Amino acid sequence: MEEALGVVAVFGSIFGGVVAILNVSGRNKIQVLREKRLLAEAQRPVALPAPAPADPHAASALALRLPEPQRSVALALLCQLADAPASLDARSRYLIEQTQAEYLPETLRAYLDLKDGARQRLSVQGMNPETLLSEQLGLIRQGVQDALLLDHEAADRVLTQGRFLRERFQITASNEDAALPPHALLKV
Repeated sequence: MEEALGVVAVFGSIFGGVVAILNVSGRNKIQVLREKRLLAEAQRPVALPAPAPADPHAASALALRLPEPQRSVALALLCQLADAPASLDARSRYLIEQTQAEYLPETLRAYLDLKDGARQRLSVQGMNPETLLSEQLGLIRQGVQDALLLDHEAADRVLTQGRFLRERFQITASNEDAALPPHALLKV
């Protein structure tokens, strides 16, 4: 009987060890398979959605929906507005800010909101929506370029100085001859 119990104990320990090894091995295999799946998912290229602009009604988002060549013109205009120097005088700065905040977005929105009926109506009148948009973008671009080139404060200083000098050295009828340049007084 003791021999039988010894044989059962040996076979039981062998059988129990095999079951324990298979159980641990199976758990490890499951863990390894999970890790492989996660790794494969991480390496799989994922199509990321395009980043949405903060405001879908912003001029940059609207410009991307335009046809070419108007898209390029609008994007170049946006770059020009963004690159405008901070040292502009107040009037030029106001024009640049208004163009960026209102004038350009409203122009783009008006074009993009055209429905088929409105396009047909424009065509009947002999107008092409794309041509109209190009003209409007050209007007905005010219206004921005003028604002960037003009220095209103310098012009104002020249005009103010001129008014000051006219008031200070006001020419009266009695001293008209003194106000004339010397070569005008010479009689030949």
